[in-house]
Amino acid sequence: MPTHGFLSAILASFCLLAVSVPTIGWSAIEESEQQAQMEQLLDMDVRELAEIHLTSAARKDQTVMNTAAAVSVISQEEIRRSGMRSIPELLRMVPGLDVARINADNWAITSRGFNAQYSNKLLVLMDGRTLYTPLFAGVNWNLQDVLLEDVERIEVIRGPGGTVWGANAVNGVINIITKKAADTQGGLLTAGGGDREKFQGSVRYGGQLGDQAEYRIYGKGMDHAGLNRADGSQAADGWNAQRGGMRLDWHLSKRDELTMQGNLYRLSEDPSALYNQKRGSNVLARWTRTLPESAELSLQFYYDHTTSSSFENSDILDLDLQHRFHWSKTQEINWGLGFRQANIKVESSPLLSFTPPAQRDQTFSLFLQDEIALQGNDLKLTVGSKLEHNDYTGLEYQPSARLLWRPNEQEAWWAAVSRAIRTPARTDTGFLLTVPTGPTTVISVHGNPEIASEKLWAYELGYRTQPVPRLSLDVAAHYNRYDQLVSHENLPTLFDPATGIITLNEKFDNKLIATTYGLETAVEWQATDQWKWRASHTYLRMDLDREHNSTDSTSLTIANENPRHQIQLRSYLNLPHDWELDTALYYVTTLPRQDVPALLRMDVRLGWRPSRTVRLSLAGQNLFDNQHLEFQGTSLSSTEIPRTLFALLEWSF
Repeated sequence: MPTHGFLSAILASFCLLAVSVPTIGWSAIEESEQQAQMEQLLDMDVRELAEIHLTSAARKDQTVMNTAAAVSVISQEEIRRSGMRSIPELLRMVPGLDVARINADNWAITSRGFNAQYSNKLLVLMDGRTLYTPLFAGVNWNLQDVLLEDVERIEVIRGPGGTVWGANAVNGVINIITKKAADTQGGLLTAGGGDREKFQGSVRYGGQLGDQAEYRIYGKGMDHAGLNRADGSQAADGWNAQRGGMRLDWHLSKRDELTMQGNLYRLSEDPSALYNQKRGSNVLARWTRTLPESAELSLQFYYDHTTSSSFENSDILDLDLQHRFHWSKTQEINWGLGFRQANIKVESSPLLSFTPPAQRDQTFSLFLQDEIALQGNDLKLTVGSKLEHNDYTGLEYQPSARLLWRPNEQEAWWAAVSRAIRTPARTDTGFLLTVPTGPTTVISVHGNPEIASEKLWAYELGYRTQPVPRLSLDVAAHYNRYDQLVSHENLPTLFDPATGIITLNEKFDNKLIATTYGLETAVEWQATDQWKWRASHTYLRMDLDREHNSTDSTSLTIANENPRHQIQLRSYLNLPHDWELDTALYYVTTLPRQDVPALLRMDVRLGWRPSRTVRLSLAGQNLFDNQHLEFQGTSLSSTEIPRTLFALLEWSF
């Protein structure tokens, strides 16, 4: 078959290159104008890569080596060379993240445990706007899309981020940051397709408005075929989406910048799917003023509207003020105020209803963080907390203390103690789910208006080193203690003599406790000027228990299901004449309670740049398996994830 022929050819080429590359005389290859523009990923040595800047850990610009947290950054070049065509798939590259595909358009993604279809302990941002929905406490990953060529980087913080980002940043923060309009001038056209992702295409154009502003506009569309279940039947989970948007960066003065962004989207699933039409829009405006002595003041506003068939209608308004300044030569203060309002209306159905059907939730917040230099720039202590008042549990606090020690330029030690919370959502409080389980049996799950926030105390220790310019090591260990986790408590069973129906009742409560501990290790090696390797290993152990008076019999098996080990190996190889060969190998251990076997996955991408304006690539994913199961969704039908091929053309003009 063509697929097997392609796989055999790629593997044979890779093995041959692995043997021959060390003896290839790269210096003897004539440098063309195209080769002089080789991508930054391989041009930068390991030391420079460790100095990549990020903003998500402390809500300010800092380098990876100066960050007292477990962080990873996916660069634009890594995005392009991954062969991935969606944000959820890209996140597989991050050590410490558990990414599993449920079906054609749904993923389970988390950091450091508690993975589920809607993981409620991971906060996701895009250009400063929160993608966490207050309806069901999670992220609708199939709605979170953008032109991948316009993404500058994806920053991932593994561990609590509640001190600066607030509630629900319990186990991690993902921040998707797009490029400035000035970096996307001119035109770009992409078109691709494959056996499962039948089509994906986009067009973008950027230009200038006078001497003080740059803009870009884009449109994107895709069509994905449905997948099959293990028995060969069709899952009816095919989908298509259309999206468009704009960005304007306006230089008001030497000190003032104004950014405006807007997006429109529509997603259509198989007609047999529940709530198969989704559409929405959002707009963001951010004003930033640069102050003397590296201080900064910013004000951000965004509005988001989402409609899901005749089920959900939500409007979210968010205001955020942040001010950063030097209190003294040894202290930097970072503080801010926030307000968030969510108006959500839900239509009831025989299976699902909310009380009340329409509700307005408001959150007020204040954060303060103080970075103190204790011994020049070699030892820094960062302390702070965020105070939030929400309509469910009232006032909540999330303090943290982080210590960073740089004994020399090549090493960094860090330690942290943090408290984080996950506030209740509509599905925790005013929720009623009725599911028939047999001809005369029904299970009813009730929300609890008195439910409390889930709480975490986290302890972290990390080490980074660059012993030689071509090698780096990053290790992070963590121990987490969770209290008041949501449980399913039994209520009295009801019997209706008129119909003969038995109703088994459950109610949400806060009677689960858990401890997790783990180790995340990442290594990067620049083997030659043209060949880079990255490897990582993640170990996670969870112990979940219930309080003595709990009757929960299901959550212990549902929540305590995470892969014990994850191993990843990635290779980036530049070949002569502007060819690229990129490979990735993933290993994930079993999920025994879900009956999901261990996964060994291989991805390969072959790319070629025939001219300065044209790129071609062919990517194969899941090449070892015809199809496999990755996760058993709790509310969706899980499908087998197949082997896929995807070809892509990119034309810049």
